[in-house]
Amino acid sequence: MSKFVRIKTELREFSLIKRALDDLALTYQENQRYTHVWSGFSGQVPLVVQAKGVKFAFRTTDEGLYEAIGDDMQMAAVRTHLDAIQQRYAYHKVVNEVEAAGFALIEEQVGGDRVIRMTVRRWT
Repeated sequence: MSKFVRIKTELREFSLIKRALDDLALTYQENQRYTHVWSGFSGQVPLVVQAKGVKFAFRTTDEGLYEAIGDDMQMAAVRTHLDAIQQRYAYHKVVNEVEAAGFALIEEQVGGDRVIRMTVRRWT
């Protein structure tokens, strides 16, 4: 029997989560009802994500973070997608902070290890 699972994240900004999902071409719906049949959980959530037969959601916590929720039988696939979402979220967060500090993104490279390396510069 499957179980309802919560995965804590450090995702805080809704717009950056959506940009990450768009980058990854993941289908999502905003302000939808997410239901986990076996646990009886049913509630309105900010985002429901559908990807290759996997369905999970993001809901807000009391601390203002977004946690991923879903079915434990799909957690391996959810974690794979969540890792990619968190990387793209971090990318957009860094780019926003760099621009706010007056820097410009000059170059970016993605290595074979999927690490994103950025070069930024500020002209004074």
